[in-house]
Amino acid sequence: MTHVTQVPFPSESQLQPLLERADYHDAFSAELADPALTPAQAMARIGAAFPDWGEALLGVRNQVVKRLGLRDVGRFRAFGAAPAQAPRVGDPFGIFHVLAVDETELVLGIDDTHLDVRISVLKRGDGRAANYVIGSVVTLHNLLGRLYMLPVAPIHRAIVRSMMRRAVV
Repeated sequence: MTHVTQVPFPSESQLQPLLERADYHDAFSAELADPALTPAQAMARIGAAFPDWGEALLGVRNQVVKRLGLRDVGRFRAFGAAPAQAPRVGDPFGIFHVLAVDETELVLGIDDTHLDVRISVLKRGDGRAANYVIGSVVTLHNLLGRLYMLPVAPIHRAIVRSMMRRAVV
């Protein structure tokens, strides 16, 4: 399994400016075994490694939040295989939408009435020293968002670590 380390949020990430007003953020790094992968290809593989227990929790989440008027985001494993073509801004990507993409970073987002989520997949280095960082930034909008994040934050960290350990990137 891949070694995953929690790291400071990357200063070179396009999400860095959001940290000032973010209510939650984290970043995790792991070695990139295949430096030829684009951030989008890496995210497709990482998303496909979503753990079964996480998918079950997401199903429970979707059932509960529908009663509160929030969006059912569907299954996380909707990422599937790497996209046939490079994603473009506005394209759907799993449960998210592409907000920005270039050769070193993919930025995904999903917005709801209670919070906005941004995910960065940042590729660093090249050759043997290549790694990637998954960064998450959450901005809360109301009390429901704050209550929602209480149990979700630790579960989110466990899921991200699990995906990054299991993915073959």
